[in-house]
Amino acid sequence: MGDSLVRMQMTIPPIEGIEDVPVAAVEALAAKMGFKPDRVQDIVQALTEACVNAIIYSESDADVEVIMLARQNSLILEVRDQGVGFEPDEVPAPNFELISELGVKNGGFGIHMIKALVDQLEIESSNKGTVVRMSTFLSKPEKQS
Repeated sequence: MGDSLVRMQMTIPPIEGIEDVPVAAVEALAAKMGFKPDRVQDIVQALTEACVNAIIYSESDADVEVIMLARQNSLILEVRDQGVGFEPDEVPAPNFELISELGVKNGGFGIHMIKALVDQLEIESSNKGTVVRMSTFLSKPEKQS
């Protein structure tokens, strides 16, 4: 990919199942960048979860925007919706024992799953929408001093 930036942007309607389109594009891009197959699947799963959440939990009919930024060493994905927003810090960690006993009642563990699948996760949310920014690196970035 060299040192250049590859930027792709898709706007999808809030219809369940349509997330397959940007997910297929990201899968091809991540593989072309040199991510190993297991990392490609992590990226695909994280993007799928972010898109599904944007579609399901957005109480808006506005489109969902998916932005893909690829550099030599990193893939950054953004999913933007225009929903009512939420407080990311108030989403409790999943209680897997309770889930196995009662089943999934109200979700809430998607953020934690995404966080486990990517190297860096940032969420900005307000009453005007949510941006989920996921970064995955081919190799760990050097720490800035």
